Amino acid sequence: MPPDTPATWLENAERLSKTLSIAAIPVVLAVGGWLIQRQLQDQTVRRDYVQLAVSILQNPDSSKISPEIREWAVDLLNENSPTPLNQEAVQRLKSGAVTLSGFNFVPSSALTPGLQRNLETSLQGFQSYLGKLGFTVRSDMISVKITPGTGVKGNVAIWDPTTRSIEVASAFASDEPSVLRQFAHEVLIPKTVDSPAYYAIESGLASYFPCSFADHPVIGEKASDAGKALLPPWDLRNKRRFQEIRLNDWVSVQHDGSDIWGGALWQLRELMGQQEADPLIAKAWQTFSFPKTGDPFQSFASALVEGSQQVEGGKYSARVQEMLVERGLRF
Repeated sequence: MPPDTPATWLENAERLSKTLSIAAIPVVLAVGGWLIQRQLQDQTVRRDYVQLAVSILQNPDSSKISPEIREWAVDLLNENSPTPLNQEAVQRLKSGAVTLSGFNFVPSSALTPGLQRNLETSLQGFQSYLGKLGFTVRSDMISVKITPGTGVKGNVAIWDPTTRSIEVASAFASDEPSVLRQFAHEVLIPKTVDSPAYYAIESGLASYFPCSFADHPVIGEKASDAGKALLPPWDLRNKRRFQEIRLNDWVSVQHDGSDIWGGALWQLRELMGQQEADPLIAKAWQTFSFPKTGDPFQSFASALVEGSQQVEGGKYSARVQEMLVERGLRF
C-alpha cells in the first residue's frame, strides 16, 4: 500500500475529527445539561432554604422558635445576602429582639415615613399578640396600602383575603384599632361557615382584640375630622342588647355586631382583667363549633360562661352569665 500523501493524511484526519466531533456531541450535551440542571437545582434549593429562613424570622412569636433554629436562619440568610447584615442586626435577629417585617407597604402620597413606622410597629406587635393567644398567624407577606381620602370601595378600610392585603382610607390610618381590625379578620374569619350570626360575633371579636391590644375601648377616636364626620367613633363601653343586631342586614351584622359583641367582651375584660379575659375569649372562639340548630349567640355566650368557670375557681362565672342576660340572652 502506498504511503499516505500529505493531502490524503489531512483528509483522513479531517474525517476522523468530524467522526469524533459527532460522537462527542451527545456526551457534551449530556454533561452540559447535567451541569445546568444541577446548577438550577442548587439555586432552587438555596431559594427554598432562604424562604424558609425568612419565614422563621418573620414569626411574630419568638418563643415558638428555638434559639438554635433562629441562629441557623440568620446565618443562612446572611450567607446568601448580597449585602451582609451588620453585627448588631445579626445579634438582634438571633436573640429574637426583632423579627423580619411581614408587611409590605405600597407607596402612596398618603403614606408618610412616620405613619409607616407607626403602622409597622403596631401591626407587628398585634401579630405577636394574636400568636401568643393561640391564633394561627401566617408568616407570608401582607400588603398594606393607605389610600388618600375617607373611603375605600365603600368602606373606611378593607381586608382582602384573596390578595392578602389591607387597604385603609388615610382619614382612618392614624387610628390604631381601625387598622388592626382589618388584620384581625385574617385570623378570625371562619373558613367553612357562612352565617350572618357567625359574622356578627366575628365582627365583635375583630373590634375587641385590637382595642384590648391598644388598651383603649374606642374605635375611630384618632381618625381625622373628615373621617369622624363620615363614621363617628364607637365606644365598646356600652350596654346594647343582642336583639339590636339585624341578621338580615349586612351593615347591621358588621356595625351592630361589632358594637354589641365587642361591648360584651369589653365588659368581660373590665370584670376580670385583660390577662384573664383575652385568653378565655380567644379559646372560646378557637374551639367554638357553629350549632346546627339553636341560637349561635347563645352557644358562643355559653362557651364564654364555661370558660369563665376555669378562671380563679369560677368566681366570675355567675357575673359573666348575668351580664349576658342583661344584654338579652337567656340561660
